[in-house]
Amino acid sequence: MYRVMVLLFVWVAFGPTLADAQPAPQITTRAYNTSVAAERRVVQLAVTRGSLAQRYDLELRKIDQLKKQRASWRRDRELRDQLSSSLETANQLKAATAELARANDQLVAARRALIVAIDRELALAPTPQRRAQLDRARAAVAPARNRTPNRIVLPDTKIDPLADPEELDQQASALRDTEAELARQVTGLEVQAKELERIAAVRRQHDRASEIARREDDTPRRGSTPNGGSAKTAGAGGGVEDSGGPPSADPTVRGEGAATGSFESDATVVLAEVVDPSTIDTLNRAQRSGDPGQRALAAKKARDAVAVRLEQLRLKRAQIEARARQLRK
Repeated sequence: MYRVMVLLFVWVAFGPTLADAQPAPQITTRAYNTSVAAERRVVQLAVTRGSLAQRYDLELRKIDQLKKQRASWRRDRELRDQLSSSLETANQLKAATAELARANDQLVAARRALIVAIDRELALAPTPQRRAQLDRARAAVAPARNRTPNRIVLPDTKIDPLADPEELDQQASALRDTEAELARQVTGLEVQAKELERIAAVRRQHDRASEIARREDDTPRRGSTPNGGSAKTAGAGGGVEDSGGPPSADPTVRGEGAATGSFESDATVVLAEVVDPSTIDTLNRAQRSGDPGQRALAAKKARDAVAVRLEQLRLKRAQIEARARQLRK
């Protein structure tokens, strides 16, 4: 008994110290593996939820089509069956949404733990090769909230008649680098516009489902359903109101360092010298509105403006390169 008490005292007093004495690379590796597993789970759950959302959308469309048909015994039976099926899908979608939200929270915690582990190991002055690995790993998950977007500065596009071929080559190279930055903005704004349109569509689905539920609630039919309930119950479930329904937008990976699509929010700074002020004002108004539909339209407008400027730079660069070739002859 005495020995047990002594061992217990030693563990309480020195257990945390012994645990902290593990090699820093092992702690970092374990934290990294945990973060990767958490991210993989988020991706899997997001795919599952996306499939359920697509199925739910198809069921709502089918309900809308049945509502427009002439009333008949066959139509009413199919409508009850479809409403019952939409209720089940809505419940599955709600559960998948909650599970994905929990997985996102776990991913955030795992990434924070990984950053702590990396910082501790960096403080021990690892080898240059190991430090490079740690820096890359930290950059992939570090919080981006303090990141300052860099404004794109357009290079001079005027052709100096006294410039030699080497100077023209340098000017063309600067234009080529800016073109790459603008092309990245075009792609990013396009992706973000599509994502905002998807969110707006999900909100419309939610509103339509609620409207279907209200209309079905006002219908005098109260026939039995295949599940043994009433048509009113199935209708309300199919309309999401009773089941709580899916959220107005899909949750995404919320962990720091995740690809959150910052092109839209950064555009007012990054593109200040690229697009006209009216485009910037449209982006600001859309972001203040919080409406994903307006934000999608603003992102598309910015994308189109950047694409126009990109094409202008490409034409100017072609002229400069042609001038350089002419001087070399």
